[in-house]
Formats: sequence, structure tokens, C-alpha cells
Amino acid sequence: MDGFVDVHSHVVPSGDDGAEGIEDGLALCRMAFEAGTEVLFATPHAHAPWDTFPRTAERDTAYDTALPVMQREVAKWGLDLRRGWEVYPTVVAPENVEEYRLEGTRGVMIEFPGSWLDLDDSIEIVTEAGRIVEAAGLLPVFAHPERCRAVAEDPKCVRPLVERGWLLCANAPSFLGRHGPTAERTVWGLLDTGQIALAASDGHTHGRPPVLDDAYAFVRARRGEVIARRLFTGSALPWS
Repeated sequence: MDGFVDVHSHVVPSGDDGAEGIEDGLALCRMAFEAGTEVLFATPHAHAPWDTFPRTAERDTAYDTALPVMQREVAKWGLDLRRGWEVYPTVVAPENVEEYRLEGTRGVMIEFPGSWLDLDDSIEIVTEAGRIVEAAGLLPVFAHPERCRAVAEDPKCVRPLVERGWLLCANAPSFLGRHGPTAERTVWGLLDTGQIALAASDGHTHGRPPVLDDAYAFVRARRGEVIARRLFTGSALPWS
């Protein structure tokens, strides 16, 4: 793998807070490709029913309509655009876990509840979701743990997840301080204790783009080429 593998983005229109339409999504994909991304997973939100972007039939239709159109176009450039979801942990169930698989892998991306949700049981609910994924013969990939209040307060609380072989996927902008000082401090601490397996853009918009090159260069400068390549080229993913 010569280019970056970005396992987390919102570049395909789905009715969430990412791309607003196909042309907008293609422009975001172009930004990713020109910044060195070779494989890009489109992972729209599948929020809990009480949250902003729960999965609906209308959203499924929007995503399923746009994705193949965009895949054909970006393939002409050399970008591999793949299906996936970013699923809230309480949405994961034995009967639906397979449909959330990251295309071409055995991974399922589970969203760590962000600090804005102010939950008291974040670790418990992500652990239970991980057990469901694992029981299905798949591997949990946990998105942006550094943005979770419980993790920021006690980074050791995710050690049991890592010890099970489950993957923590940081938001690359966190290494640059773009999600605030708490996330920045937390992500570097998790990296230095060997708990971060992947880094992804979580790109949504032109103001929050799906690019990895600047974060990669920063991590490489601070922690070396070996660590940076491991995080940004998807080497930890369970490719199928």
C-alpha cells in the first residue's frame, strides 16, 4: 500500500452532516485523493434513534443511490471508495451487525460517544457492542476514542478493549489539536501507550476535509516513519 487508507469519512451524501450531494461528495473525494489517500471508506452516521442522524429508509436510499455513481467516477482517478458505516454502539445487534461491515474487511466501525453527549456509561456500551461484533466473527474498530469524556478522564479505561485485539481509530485532526486540547492530549497519550491502531480523517466538509497528509507528516516528525505508516496505511485492518 503506497497511499493512505482512510477508514472513516462522510463523503457520500446520506442525509447526515457530511456531503450535501454527489458533486459535493466528489469534490471531497478529490481532496482526499490529491492529499495521498488511496482507499477511502464512506461511513455515514447510524445514530441512536434519539440522536440527530438515525438510520432511516430514506437515508439508506440516498446513500445506496450516490455510492455507486461516485465509485465509478473516482475509480477513474485511482481512488478506491468503499462502503461502511459509523454506528452508534447501542444500535449494534446480532441481527444487523453484518450490514455494518467495512467493505473488504472484517471490521465494523463503532462510534465512541463524544464528550458532547455527556454519558456516564460510554465504556460499558462500547464494550457490549464490541462483544456483539466479535461474536459475529468480526472485529470492532472504535472511532475517535480521544473525543470521549470517559477516555479523556481515564485513558487506561480502554486498555481492556485493546487487550482483546480490538482496534482504536483516532481522528487524525486530533494529533494537530483541531478537536481541542483535551482530545489532542488524550490522543498522544493513547498513541504513546500503544493503544491507537489507526488514524482516519473523519472528514465531513470542505472546512473539515477528508485529508490525512498534514497529520501524517506531523506524526512522522514526532514519532517516526514506522509508527506513522502503521497508523495511516490501514495495516491493522482485518482485510478479507
